[in-house]
Amino acid sequence: MKYIIGSITYLILLLCLSVFVFDPTHLYYELEWLDIPMHVLGGVGVASLVLSVVLYKHKKVSLLGVVVMYTVVAVMWELYEYVKDLLDMRVWNGWVDTGADYINGAVGAIIAYIFAKKS
Repeated sequence: MKYIIGSITYLILLLCLSVFVFDPTHLYYELEWLDIPMHVLGGVGVASLVLSVVLYKHKKVSLLGVVVMYTVVAVMWELYEYVKDLLDMRVWNGWVDTGADYINGAVGAIIAYIFAKKS
């Protein structure tokens, strides 16, 4: 249970950092590379939460299962980013950025899966 709580806390802290620090200060636009580590760290967090819940229930999880669950969360996050851009009257970054965001997060999810399997 402590791993579930830790994963949720990590994701909440990452979300707060993004929404309350990076967005208001426009750091994502000033430091364009900042989006990459944030999506990798988000992928690590989502995969960690999935893995901790599955292991808490004493089930086995495959890499495909982790990536599918990450994909569900990633689609919701990208929809959030799209709607936020619409509401803020900003230009959408496009499919290339969305695809890159997904790949960066998937890399983070795979890294978390590899570390979980080794320990």
